[in-house]
Amino acid sequence: MMLKRGQSSSFRPCQWIVFITLICLFLPTTLAAAPRKNAKKKAPPLNLPPLKTQEQKMQLLGYIRSTMPTRRIARSISFSSADLDQALEQELGPTSQAVFAKTIDDETFIRRVYLDLTGTLPTPEKIESFLSSQNRNKRAALIDELLETNEYARKWSKYWTSVIFYDSVANKNRVNPQALEDWLAEQFHKGAPWDYITVMLISATPQRNKAVRNDYGQKYGPNNFVLACENKSTELASQTARIFMGISIKCAECHDHPFDNWKREQFHELAAFFHPYTYKMPDADDPTVKTVVKPRFLLGEKPHEKMKSDARRVSIAAYLAYNPKNYWFARAYVNRIWSELIGDGFYDVDSLGPDSDVIHKPVVNRIAANFRYKNFDPKWVFRLIMNSNIYQREMRTMSSTSELFTAVRPSRLRPDVVAASVEKLTGHDKKLHQEIMQVFDINPSLPQGALEGSIQQALLLMNNTTLQSKLSQSELKQKLIKINSNEELVQTLYLNVLARHATEQEVQRNIEYLNESANREEAIDDLIWVLVNSTEFRTKR
Repeated sequence: MMLKRGQSSSFRPCQWIVFITLICLFLPTTLAAAPRKNAKKKAPPLNLPPLKTQEQKMQLLGYIRSTMPTRRIARSISFSSADLDQALEQELGPTSQAVFAKTIDDETFIRRVYLDLTGTLPTPEKIESFLSSQNRNKRAALIDELLETNEYARKWSKYWTSVIFYDSVANKNRVNPQALEDWLAEQFHKGAPWDYITVMLISATPQRNKAVRNDYGQKYGPNNFVLACENKSTELASQTARIFMGISIKCAECHDHPFDNWKREQFHELAAFFHPYTYKMPDADDPTVKTVVKPRFLLGEKPHEKMKSDARRVSIAAYLAYNPKNYWFARAYVNRIWSELIGDGFYDVDSLGPDSDVIHKPVVNRIAANFRYKNFDPKWVFRLIMNSNIYQREMRTMSSTSELFTAVRPSRLRPDVVAASVEKLTGHDKKLHQEIMQVFDINPSLPQGALEGSIQQALLLMNNTTLQSKLSQSELKQKLIKINSNEELVQTLYLNVLARHATEQEVQRNIEYLNESANREEAIDDLIWVLVNSTEFRTKR
């Protein structure tokens, strides 16, 4: 059950009294009244209603969310794509106008927005329809249209599943990435807010069914975040901080972080939230010596000492998502989406610490704050960025920090997107699909500037016999054979493979090749091969 803001609860009054008591425990200490001198500190009784089902967890979390001040000020706040452009131009300085890349044309826009939102290329019919439309708001309308498709939900569920599982070493028999992907796709499709999705993942408490072999609860999608971390307290702590706060604290498991302010105790206090029993931190010099550590969130919040493990996971989810002082949570999501769409982030997506540099911090902070005000609506972030001038600029490789965000960086397409482009031409082939997914696999948390192509990728597109055979027998090939006009043939080829019209120079070059070839069918095979092996086929431009 997804809990909506303002939704009424079916709890009885006595249970709400208990809840409100608990809320007091959640509030930051700065909001609490100062204790009287010499007053005897006495922990309030803890008599929580059962929190064993997701519905019960969501009822508590929903109540906490409704008390946050962001709810009250959200109605008076707005931040448009034009505001974003203005804020960014102010950051870049008055001379930056001279180095801004040009705005892309409609044909480049439709290819880019399809790849970013759906992971597929637009059809020739959709391209022609978009180009001929006289609607002055057709770009915004297309963004809105694609955000409502199943392809959008599936594309981004694949991305987040890869983020969670890329470095996982969990036993494959005990996890189910597909179940997680399906659940995420369902959430993105129905517009679930990011805080809800995060809370569901972090507060999951998978139970092993010993009556069934290899049943660790992995069929239920949200359990797989915990299972990907092997339900280990330390791994859950480091992955929660990395993925949902953009903070790298793993080093602090063994020693104080060498580059940031994170202390070893902070890491283990975070890990204590996820431990089913009393958590003990091993001594840095002698691991056989261990010290009991109480759970404490990075901003200082502490759960009630008598909370059981499932309730502690609910509490850390609340501290993570709903504490207004935790700006990292909203900023981590914004920075990831920005990095995927623009090609560079305001900082490396999962390695921010108190002492790390953030490029144009006021801009990312404003986006993140408004993301919170917009109830953590993932689609709002896409609309904000994709309707802005920065997203709709031409691509350009940038070598210096001062150039960032004056253009969009060329980006390598993710493996599922490359596979979709190939299958659009060849149809689905399970073995070929798996080869592409393996060879083109990339770490979704690395910046585009750190990604490189491989010889294996080039060889697969150049020499794979299954791919070449399927291209030669493809519907596109048969369609091109029936076209008598060479110019029409070339334009049809480009629209179907690269989702754009050929330039005049490209038309002339391809026509010359067709005219010089003794065998027209073989020449068509060659032309398809050339485009499939072009850099443009496997990158976003």
